[in-house]
Amino acid sequence: MTGNSLNQTRHFAEIFDRVQGFIAGGEIQGAALAVAQGGEQIVEWQAGEARTGVAASPDTLWPLASISKLYTAALVMVLVERGELSLSTTVTSVLPAFNHDGREQITLRHLLTHTSGLVYESPDMESLLIRQTSMDELVNEAYVHPLMFAPGAKLSYADYNYALAGRAVSTVTGIPFPELVRSLVLEPGGLADTFMPPPESEYERLARVDGPLAEGTDGAMYNSPYALNLAHPAFGTVSTASDLLRFGLLFAPGGKTRILSEAGLRVMTTDQTSGAVSVDSGFLGGGSARPWGAGFMIKGNSGLGGDLLSPASFGHGGASGCALWVDPVEDIAIAFVSNTHASRSRPKFVERVSRTINGVMAALTRRD
Repeated sequence: MTGNSLNQTRHFAEIFDRVQGFIAGGEIQGAALAVAQGGEQIVEWQAGEARTGVAASPDTLWPLASISKLYTAALVMVLVERGELSLSTTVTSVLPAFNHDGREQITLRHLLTHTSGLVYESPDMESLLIRQTSMDELVNEAYVHPLMFAPGAKLSYADYNYALAGRAVSTVTGIPFPELVRSLVLEPGGLADTFMPPPESEYERLARVDGPLAEGTDGAMYNSPYALNLAHPAFGTVSTASDLLRFGLLFAPGGKTRILSEAGLRVMTTDQTSGAVSVDSGFLGGGSARPWGAGFMIKGNSGLGGDLLSPASFGHGGASGCALWVDPVEDIAIAFVSNTHASRSRPKFVERVSRTINGVMAALTRRD
């Protein structure tokens, strides 16, 4: 790493030791940390194994799981800024077959903010993955399950929201979703080490996600060629830790590269839910307002992302063991990646991320 003081170097050494402890204790197999301050990367560090017998390196491609949703959201916002659609565009105006059971009111804004009322995913997701169901068939499942609530009334996190957003933008443009992501997000963002999907030539760089997945199917979502080639808008991206950080810098105050206007950034990174109450029973928790931008989760007063980020911070987690957070007040961006699925122990996953981000924020905001 490069740093401004011996004290800062010492504090980061303590963070690295802490993550090494997670590895030594068997909680995770490998991990990487990338940090930027004032728009400049100051940390690139990795430890452990990307997969059995292969050490993690700066070139390791880590499956990002649900952080992938941010790339999809950025793509939607690029098209909004180009005037090809708006966040008020109804899904049924683009996908007419979606028009039933109250779905005609669902807009792209509802999809990106998880306020559509759609269920998280099919209850048969495990068997669908085992059968290697096509992407089109997986998205079609979103057409059949009843809504949980009227669009806009509440918030419930759902992969289906982003699966539908991916289909919608591809339908509007007539261009396959992976090509849109590459040409409108990855290439202009300078993200040469990010792929959706990764070509076979990059498979040797991939980290293997360890542990049972939320769907109960070991490796079905992240480790198999089938899953990698899905290019699922909700969980199909792989990236290096530093390239994930560079993606975060596209939205950070000090970032040098932009793919969106400041107005577009504001919509993605500030609350767009008008205090919608979360009804999730998972890690987001239910019963309270959950601020969400058109893509990014907003920190607010939640414990997600640790305890030291400012309330205006925005980010996202990935169940493959990853997190990306940007604090616009301190102009700090943090990418933490690992390869042990959160379903092995969700509380430990949240604790690992929190302790790591707390350490970074403390190290970079000290006055000593």
